[in-house]
Amino acid sequence: MTGAVDLRVRVCHGDPLVMAGLVALIGQEPGFHVQAGNAPAQGIVDVVVADHASALRLLASASDRPDAAGGARVPRVIVVSRRDKERELMQAIDSGAHGYVRQEANPAELMDAIRHVARGGSLYLCKRTKTLFRYGRPGAGFTAREEDVLRFLVKGDCNKGIARKLNISSNTVKAHVSRICEKLHVGSRVQVAVKATQRGLVRV
Repeated sequence: MTGAVDLRVRVCHGDPLVMAGLVALIGQEPGFHVQAGNAPAQGIVDVVVADHASALRLLASASDRPDAAGGARVPRVIVVSRRDKERELMQAIDSGAHGYVRQEANPAELMDAIRHVARGGSLYLCKRTKTLFRYGRPGAGFTAREEDVLRFLVKGDCNKGIARKLNISSNTVKAHVSRICEKLHVGSRVQVAVKATQRGLVRV
């Protein structure tokens, strides 16, 4: 493509076979120069493509390394993962990831994501991941206390049991459960537990 700008891409992945496949795939794209490596600092690149765990480690380590101006040198990272639970998605986004692509997505989506992120575009989500946003920002909207209540509710605790564990009244727990039902668009605590588990909103 005339006038195309060469892009430097690094692939970080915990699975050597997947990493080799990504390197081969990205390397076929005209104008993409790709390297493999899981080290935190391995030369300057435009975009890092990483699995979920590697991306979180990379973003955390980058935020601890100041640049010459005293700010944090945070790379532009695209997560490529099999994970499609809202909890993992939001963990990656909140950590600073610039893109999230499902591992079984069309390869063209990954190439689009790399170009989009490299030129400073806003958060890139593949088509399947975008469906998690149909009701707004995934996993957002719960207060810290509602998250506590939700965690125990999913485990099957009754209101009185949750109240004892959180040192609050049963009426307060009941009010939290009601608000959680509204935010998840369900009508019962059983449906809350099912939906929260399906969407990966809590660790169980």
